[in-house]
Order: sequence, then C-alpha cells, then structure tokens
Amino acid sequence: MNTKALMVDGFVFPSEKEAQIAQKEKASIEVIRQKLPQGDGRALYELYTKMIERKMFQTMVGYSFLHEMRRRLIDEFGYEEEQLLTILLPRRMDYDRVNELNRGAMETKLEEMMLTKKRMSIVVAALAFMVLAMFVLAAVNPNVGYINTENKVLNKYAAWQEELEQREKAVKEKEDQLNLH
Repeated sequence: MNTKALMVDGFVFPSEKEAQIAQKEKASIEVIRQKLPQGDGRALYELYTKMIERKMFQTMVGYSFLHEMRRRLIDEFGYEEEQLLTILLPRRMDYDRVNELNRGAMETKLEEMMLTKKRMSIVVAALAFMVLAMFVLAAVNPNVGYINTENKVLNKYAAWQEELEQREKAVKEKEDQLNLH
C-alpha cells in the first residue's frame, strides 16, 4: 500500500482507517489552534483538561498536540507536572480488536501444537527406549536372532557333511563286500 496515503502530519499509520481518523484530528487541531487564546494560560489549561477528559484524540497526531499543549502550560505559564492531567494512551485501538481475535485463535492453535509436540516427544522417547531394549536383549541373550545364526548354520552343515561321509564310507564298504564275492 502507498505509504504517502497513510501519512498524516509526519506519522505513517498502519491502516487507512486510522489515517483517516488522524486526518480528521489534524483538521480539528487546526481549528483549535486558530481559536486558541495566545496569552491566556487559564483558558489553555481548561481546554487541555476538557480535551483529555472527553478523550478527544485517538491517534498520535492528537496526542502530539496534547503533549505540545502540556509543554506550553509548563514552560510558558508555570504549571507543575502534578497540576496537569496525564495523557493516557489507549491500550488498543478499535481496529486492533480484530487482531486480538486473531491472537486468540493463534494462541489456541499454539496450545494444540504444544500438546501435539508433547505427545510426539513421549512417542519418540518410548520408541527410542524400545530400540535400546532390543539391542540389549540381542546382546545379552544368545538364543535371540541373528547373532548365533551363522554358527548354527555352520554346525548344521558340519553335521550333514559328517553324516554324508559316514554314509559314503558305509556304501564303499558294501561295494567292497559285494566286489569280493
């Protein structure tokens, strides 16, 4: 968006709506400046107090004007800080309420994601424990799985070979006996 359209009195506003409000405040301030009594501190004090009590301003343009009036009351007319009402800035502007709703939805989504993360962490820890337990069982128990498989196969083949050699020897003996007769 064009920042020039959002700029009012040296401030760039985040939305067109706030820039319009600031533009209206700027016009009101110009009218007030024209009608403002120059040498009357009491009238300036009363005007300053009424504007704060009525919460006339909503943007930084208006708050800057209030601050300017405050400085003038202190510097030119000798008022003390304690005598003047403070300029209270709003916590949120009206258009921020939408952001607040979005923030609530985001916080809910974040809570759901944190719960999912917690569950996933528990699952990962359980799986890691199971894998570790499998390795321990495989290392400790000689009857488990693949550790002794090679030895078992070699022993089996050795037994077959021995059995074959005995049969071969028995067959040769039979042949020898048959050939002798």
